[in-house]
Amino acid sequence: MADPKNTPSAPQAQPSIQIITQYVKDVSFENPHAPESLVGGWAAPETSVQISLGQQHIKDNTFESSLHFRVEARNKQDGRMSFIMDLHYGALVAMSNIPKENVQAVLMIEVPKLLFPFVREMVASMTIQGGYPPLYLAPINFESIYLDEIKRLQAETAGKQAGKA
Repeated sequence: MADPKNTPSAPQAQPSIQIITQYVKDVSFENPHAPESLVGGWAAPETSVQISLGQQHIKDNTFESSLHFRVEARNKQDGRMSFIMDLHYGALVAMSNIPKENVQAVLMIEVPKLLFPFVREMVASMTIQGGYPPLYLAPINFESIYLDEIKRLQAETAGKQAGKA
């Protein structure tokens, strides 16, 4: 008789994430003062990067994960806007064997980590096509963005509940 402690259990299905496709949802590049902004030489601009993350259930085990980047660059010398770039980039993702309570975190942390190199390259390419040196975005801590969003939503929910009391 076999000892139940030594009997191998059925293999557990491993969690998996499959990027089905990646796509640009929306993109724009504004160069409001061209060509004047390109004539006088280029000094590194003051840049501001705003990032937001999104996710939605599509069907069954298929989801969308999206990143929205807005980059504004101002000339340090005169404060005029050099360029404004908006990029909304998404991916269709199939997931299996991911616990339900972890799905949102996977879509807003792990998938953006996989997409970021493509977004970074697109931003650099668009700045070059706009007449500027490439802008390479610094690595991003998507976990921190996700945790900040969770805190914001919790505070918003608490505020609504307090207003009803």
